Amino acid sequence: MLKLFLYNQDLFFSLADLSKRTKIRTALLKKELELLEEIGFTSTKKLLIAPPSNGKKKSKPKSATKGRVWSLNQDFFYLEHLRAMFHTDFLASHDELAERFKNCGKLRLVVLSGMFMQDGGTRADLLIVGDDLRRSTIEGIISTIESELGRELVYAILDTREYHYRFQTSDRFLRDIMDYPHRRLIDKLEG
Repeated sequence: MLKLFLYNQDLFFSLADLSKRTKIRTALLKKELELLEEIGFTSTKKLLIAPPSNGKKKSKPKSATKGRVWSLNQDFFYLEHLRAMFHTDFLASHDELAERFKNCGKLRLVVLSGMFMQDGGTRADLLIVGDDLRRSTIEGIISTIESELGRELVYAILDTREYHYRFQTSDRFLRDIMDYPHRRLIDKLEG
């Protein structure tokens, strides 16, 4: 949950959204949010939330309700220390990250860039190249990583043939990844 706030510093989250993104039960989230508010890590607001429309024209409109939302307190004293700590912790676990993708097909290349390298210059955070890839498995793993990081990832999944074609034609998307700081977790490409 800390990472979610740290990597999305300008966003406000409802309790339901926090539960969905962190995969933490609502009851436990409430306790944790109280503690984070006490130490000044988060701030809270009450907003007027409109109920969803049911599409019927003649039904009586439901009234809006007040709901709480939470965001990162930009003035929290240890903010930069926490950011540095979480980034260092994640960089130390790159080998474990590569291991997660082992049952996704015949992986040829897995590249970390973008937010993994603390570089905003690239258009993608993760590039996965291989053959007979199981997209649903890969997307499930990425969803888990997103919940751990507290941030949505920009990623691309390419088959090996498409990657080679794009590489040979100096595709801008690939150049945007490879010309900036990146790390190859898996590299089994010939040449």
